[in-house]
Formats: sequence, structure tokens, C-alpha cells
Amino acid sequence: MTECIRCSIEATHILVNYNHSILGDGEVYCSDHAFKDGREECPCCDDYWIEFDGEEFLPTYPAGTLDGEGCCSDHP
Repeated sequence: MTECIRCSIEATHILVNYNHSILGDGEVYCSDHAFKDGREECPCCDDYWIEFDGEEFLPTYPAGTLDGEGCCSDHP
């Protein structure tokens, strides 16, 4: 189990760009922290899993990453 970088709860989300490329060294967050500090959620990615370090995570996006409708590259 990978822990959230903000707390000790199990991580469920990973920080990615508009095209789902993992950013940095793989910042992972629990569901409580995934969309804080300006991070955004694509409304269509509730079942879009991203593999990282042998685990699967849902995407979270940096502020301003999603398109004008709030969606990622797969869901414009």
C-alpha cells in the first residue's frame, strides 16, 4: 500500500498532466487530498486507472491543466 504524500492514508490518486503522463516522481494522494491545493478532477475519469510502481491510481490534475469544459485529453 502506497501512502498519500500529505498523510498516512492509502493513496488512491496520482498527479498527471492533460495527457495522463505522470508528473515528477509520482505524487500520490488519498481521496481527501487528491483535489485540494488547486488540483482538479476530470468528471469522466472515475474509472480511468493509471499504473505506477505496480499499483493503480485514479488521475488528479494540476490547476489549469484540464480543458475549458474541465475534461482531460481522453474526454474533450
